[in-house]
Amino acid sequence: MKWKMTGLFLVPLLLMTVAFTAINLTAAFYFLSGEENPEKEASESFFSYTEYTVAFARFITFVKGKPSITKEGQAQLIQRKAWIQILDQNGNEAYSLRRPESAPVRYTPGELVHYYKYSGAIEDSTLFVSWVSKGDEKWTYIIGYPMSYIAKYMVEFNPLRIMTFWKEGILTVLGLTFLMVLTIGYFFGRKLTKPLVEIINGIKLLAQGRYMVKYQPEGLYKDVYQSLNQLADALQASAVQRARTEKMRDEWVTNLSHDIKTPLSSIQGYGEILADLEYEIVADERRKYAEIIVGKTRYIESLLDDLRLTYQLKNHLLPLDKKESNIVEMLRQIIIDLLNDPQYGSCKVEFIPECEQVFLVFDQGFLTRAFTNLIYNAVIHNPPNTQVQIQVMEREKAVEIIVEDNGRGIEEEEVKRLFTRYYRGTNTNERHQGSGLGMAIAKQIIEAHQGIIEVKSRIGEGTCIRILFPKTEKEPPER
Repeated sequence: MKWKMTGLFLVPLLLMTVAFTAINLTAAFYFLSGEENPEKEASESFFSYTEYTVAFARFITFVKGKPSITKEGQAQLIQRKAWIQILDQNGNEAYSLRRPESAPVRYTPGELVHYYKYSGAIEDSTLFVSWVSKGDEKWTYIIGYPMSYIAKYMVEFNPLRIMTFWKEGILTVLGLTFLMVLTIGYFFGRKLTKPLVEIINGIKLLAQGRYMVKYQPEGLYKDVYQSLNQLADALQASAVQRARTEKMRDEWVTNLSHDIKTPLSSIQGYGEILADLEYEIVADERRKYAEIIVGKTRYIESLLDDLRLTYQLKNHLLPLDKKESNIVEMLRQIIIDLLNDPQYGSCKVEFIPECEQVFLVFDQGFLTRAFTNLIYNAVIHNPPNTQVQIQVMEREKAVEIIVEDNGRGIEEEEVKRLFTRYYRGTNTNERHQGSGLGMAIAKQIIEAHQGIIEVKSRIGEGTCIRILFPKTEKEPPER
């Protein structure tokens, strides 16, 4: 994998080298080839001063045997900031225009070659030389251009060496270039691909469920390393939560099996008694046994109903029949039913509504079940002398309901898991053996009504459950 990824970096570098070499060669030929049209202005790109100097002969005229420059030629020289001298056959100046003071008026052949060869020999000018014929005579003319426009630098070379270079040298240069690119590309690609390989291996470890691998966030891929570490932490937390949920589910299945097995044993025992023809029982006993069987059956039915309801809530299949009703009256009826139960008749429950009528849009049956779970939970899991208080307060945009007790309280870890499905608290006593779904069902029903539920508790001081419902379903309640 490492070599494959390194190759992905080397191939583009090699292609870039080939393209770069081709562009340079093309540009070199283009720059050195000169301009085909010497008539173009000096300000244009790639203007050929040599060809322009040769072509300037057409602007030289002769009047009575003396050389001169046409007005057009003079204008072009002025435009190019150039100067000109026309020499006779002996090298003496016969005509000049804009000639610098330092320019000689007579040139020997050696001086003419020297000035032509070296730029700046005459007042920062670069000289170009050509001639024009008039009859049997040849007149030499010198045009000097500013060095800022054109400069000449002499290069000496061996033609045979050039031929060898074109045949062998270019291949050598290309070979050395490729070798250099491969070397640089290898180390550069290795530096880039090494962390990528580590990241890919890290992802493989995460896929295998190994979340303990950590990386030091640094270098070019610092953000990627940080994201990988965060992903590992999130997956590890998810795995821990999943294991915890599985454990609670297993415990719940065990407890539920036990809770179902106990009433089933009673049903089976009393059923066998009723079915035994040899066993003589009076009418009162028969009725008592039948009531026990019915009660145990209803208990099992309640457990199964909790299972069905939690499945509907989990999959958002709960069919809510919402109507506008007085929630104060609903809560009062729950408390009355609780106190009318002989088992809880002595409980201290106080109902404090802020006003007698608080209307909300809710499903009467499901919300009754949710608050029944919450209120019964406060009674069942606390000592008999516990004071339970239910308050109803109407806010500007929400209705607030508080279920508070001064009982034994709940540990912080249990508060976090209070509404978890399958969780049954450690303070569950023998008076209540439920499915472990009651509080989770209550929370899901409240949230199905766009409500919010919060729990605060301290050991030895009690528990406070705060519920907020929006007055309109489109407006979430403010916490």
